[in-house]
This record gives sequence, structure tokens and C-alpha cells, in this order.
Amino acid sequence: MHPTIFSLGPFAVRGYGLMLAIGFFSGILFAAWRAKKAGENPDHVFNLSVWLVISSLLGSRIYYILTHFNEFRAYGDYSPIERMLIEFKRMFWPIGSDGQIGISGLIFLGGLILATIAAIVYLRYHHLRILKYLDILAPSIALGEAFTRIGCFLNGCCFGHPTHSPFGIIFPDTCAAGSYFPGVPIHPTQLYNSLVGLMIFGLLLWLERYKKFDGFTALMFFMLYSIGRFTIDFFRYYEESMQVFSLSQNQIISLILFIVSAALLIYFSKRAASKNKTLTN
Repeated sequence: MHPTIFSLGPFAVRGYGLMLAIGFFSGILFAAWRAKKAGENPDHVFNLSVWLVISSLLGSRIYYILTHFNEFRAYGDYSPIERMLIEFKRMFWPIGSDGQIGISGLIFLGGLILATIAAIVYLRYHHLRILKYLDILAPSIALGEAFTRIGCFLNGCCFGHPTHSPFGIIFPDTCAAGSYFPGVPIHPTQLYNSLVGLMIFGLLLWLERYKKFDGFTALMFFMLYSIGRFTIDFFRYYEESMQVFSLSQNQIISLILFIVSAALLIYFSKRAASKNKTLTN
């Protein structure tokens, strides 16, 4: 575990941030290569990537804030405006009270949702083929997830429940995982997510040989990711504020995402079959 790779004064290169950057960079380059292979201008991917990076980080942060709002409350004798400014600073200001640069507290699903919306808006505005470009981007998201979750492991966040299985890992008490469960083996759900991301990446590339319509790869990504996230979350630790009955909020969102994606996959499949039938008659 290496939460901080190295430091230069107040600037620290953290394991999570480094792996997040590698995930973004590798995903963008791979998507650009796929765009060129598909006969599209890779410059569109590079331009779109700026909006995707911003929207994914913003969406991840907003989702975390909504589910952990009490962490940012300003208590004391403040006016409403002062309280609002203090809380807003705590939510988004990248420099901590210890002088360290960086924002901790991101939830992937929030970033995925907002980045998807941003991509659709961008592609529509520039009159590009939305479904085709979402297919181009989909494997890169899975690849980015594989890298980013290694960063979660290095940081000691997004950890699992205690376990007696051979997969259990004891985290140092200097990180969140170790402070919650000191000296106790817990599920390394970060690595589970990383492995699932890598598996989805490979599956999407393999399944493309069966692609019959634009949007197939993107919808398969959402379905496979939903299944993986829903399953792994049974082993992941969540605060009570993140749970609804016996499921996590992320599992509820994963269920909705799977149902919507499956319905769209069936719809587009039938539409493609109907078009092919018309052409052959």
C-alpha cells in the first residue's frame, strides 16, 4: 500500500491520483485508436475527453457529497451566507487544512452517469453519431476502471467486509480500511473491481464480433458493469447512510442501470432485425 508515491512540498503524488490519471490517459488513447479504426476522426475523441474528464470527476464528487453531506456541514455561529461558503469550500476546494493538494471522496457511478450525459450532449451538439461514439468509448471506461481501482487499493479506500477467506488482506491503520478494521483481514473489493473492469474490457472487444447495430458495445458495458458492481457490493463495506434495506445505494442504481440497458438492447436488436428483414425482402 502506497497512498503517497512522493511529495514535493505541499504537492503530493498520491497512488489514487496517479492511477486515475493513468486510467484516463490510457482510455483516451485507446478510444482515439478505435475511432481511427472505425473511420472516425480521433480528434473528436481528444476534444470530447476534456469534457469527459471534467464531468466524470464532478459527477463522482457530487454523488459523494449527496451521500455524505454531514461531513461538510459547518457548525458554529455563522451567518447563512458564511455557512454556505464554508460548506462549498469543503466540498470542492482542492487544498486541505494540512496544505495538501487533492480531493478525496469520489464515487464512480456518479461520474459514469454525468460523463455519459456530457458525452451525449457533446456528440449531439457537434452532429456526431452518438451511439457509434459511445461504442468507441465503452471499452476505455472498463480499462479506466481497472487502473483506478488499483489506486483505491493503494489508498485503502472502497474496502470490503471482514473475511476469513484466503483473499482477505490486513490494511495498515494509517488508511481508512485499516482504521475501520484494525488488524482484521477484509475483502480487497478494490482489486475485485479492478479485475472485473479488466474482464469487461476483454469481453467487450470479443463481443464486438457479434455486433449488429450501433450502441451494442455501450449497452453491453452498462449491463456487465451493473452485474459486476451489484455482485461485488455484497462484499464491500458501506456506512448506514449508503444502504437501503439490505442493499447499497450503488446496488439500487446498478439494478436500474441494468434494466434500462437490457430494455434498450432488446429494442435496438428488434429494430436492427426488422431493418435486415426489410432489406432482404
